[in-house]
Amino acid sequence: MKQTIITLTLLFISTIVFAQKDNVRDEVEDSFDYAKKSWSYATDALDEIKKCYDADNLDDIQYSAGRAKSEIDDAMTYAKKAEDEADDAEYEASNINCYDAEDDADDAEDYFKKAKNEFNDAYSKLSSAFYEDDIDYLNDYLRNAVSYIEDGMSYLKKGIGELEDTLEGLDNCN
Repeated sequence: MKQTIITLTLLFISTIVFAQKDNVRDEVEDSFDYAKKSWSYATDALDEIKKCYDADNLDDIQYSAGRAKSEIDDAMTYAKKAEDEADDAEYEASNINCYDAEDDADDAEDYFKKAKNEFNDAYSKLSSAFYEDDIDYLNDYLRNAVSYIEDGMSYLKKGIGELEDTLEGLDNCN
């Protein structure tokens, strides 16, 4: 009887641990999906900025800068969602004492936050470009926006790598 109770208790505990591992995995997958969407919007923003350089007049440049601003706003939104999901994965990993996964999820969260901040800076530059009438200033705003977007995308890539490490860490947890 005592052995049956111990067996049932261990079975119950292992079921809970596996369910919690699934929670971490789900949060990581959600974070990854949001990071991919952020990447896609950032790429679209860069494509819109390229159109600025192909435009023949100020109105067309400002129009494309406005579209790029909208795209980078979406990239920023999804980077924030990726950050939030990585934070949730970190919390879930800490609940099951899976320290490697917890640390990696925390690192992913930090990278997504940095990406969001870079995209926010790009948004600011694109907002300025949208209202700028001086072509030299406008070009400076666009160049700076591109730089911020590329930096943000670099952070997204690093965050995605940390999510992959989180899953590895999770697989190595008992």
